[in-house]
Amino acid sequence: MPSREEIAAQLRDRIVSGDYEVGSKMPSSREIVADFGGSRTTASAALHLLADEGLVTIKDKSVALVRATEASDRAPDARLADARRELLEIRDDVADVRKRLDEVTQRVNEALTKLGR
Repeated sequence: MPSREEIAAQLRDRIVSGDYEVGSKMPSSREIVADFGGSRTTASAALHLLADEGLVTIKDKSVALVRATEASDRAPDARLADARRELLEIRDDVADVRKRLDEVTQRVNEALTKLGR
């Protein structure tokens, strides 16, 4: 089942590519579920993520409209910021793994030294 972030990413791509025009109505939660799977709650949460990014405006709790072009132009910047954040996390994870690998290598070398090898 897709997450709200995964659904939002696909909808974001469609907004940025122009599949959904400025001022047009976004698909309803039911239509999103039919297209992507998941639940209506997840679909609604995905639309709210896009609203938080400024890509859509939600009216009457059930209608989402694509916002003006300048909001759509911010989407790549938001994605770059997300990618940067993710890459920094990966860098930190790699550093942790490298440190653990060095520790294991040292322990193996010590054990081999004790064995006289």
